[in-house]
Amino acid sequence: MFDTHHRRRPTAAAALAALAVVLIVAVGTAVALWVTGDSDDTPAAGGTDAGFTIDPVGTDPIDVATVVMAGVFTWQPAVQDSTWDALHTQAGHLTGPMATAAAQEPSPAPKPISEWAAWARSGDTLTAVVRPDGDTTVDGDTATVPVTIAQTVQHQSGQATPYTTYTATVTLNDVVGEWKVSDYRITSSSL
Repeated sequence: MFDTHHRRRPTAAAALAALAVVLIVAVGTAVALWVTGDSDDTPAAGGTDAGFTIDPVGTDPIDVATVVMAGVFTWQPAVQDSTWDALHTQAGHLTGPMATAAAQEPSPAPKPISEWAAWARSGDTLTAVVRPDGDTTVDGDTATVPVTIAQTVQHQSGQATPYTTYTATVTLNDVVGEWKVSDYRITSSSL
């Protein structure tokens, strides 16, 4: 038979060993929190680029020409009164005749594109994709970039309809180390 009166009790050595393990875990946790934690109790900010200036345009004539012209030919008729509004948003990247045209809305206003009112009513947006289309010429502080501008009507339904494609020559000037669009000439259009 079993002797139920003689239960084995923990020895002092076992109790000290358990206490040592608890202390080691507690001290290790405290050190880990101290090393990785913040000095204040505010949560760390999520991933953000706030506080950093990101230049979406780029620094070479091709990048500047394609990004700026995409901005000039991307239109939001529901929130913009005319294509001039898109030109005006690019004013910081323009010089010469383009900067002059972007500085003040023309008066009288040019005749609107015939589809503008319908696009505005339906909330459509015209997006422009601009790609280089030929050899870029750089001569001192002037560059010429041939481009293709493809506009697409983005409908609220999610569908897209090609609108028009242009080929153009974009002229840029280096203004204090920054390329800016000064002019463009449409050389062909699918309209």
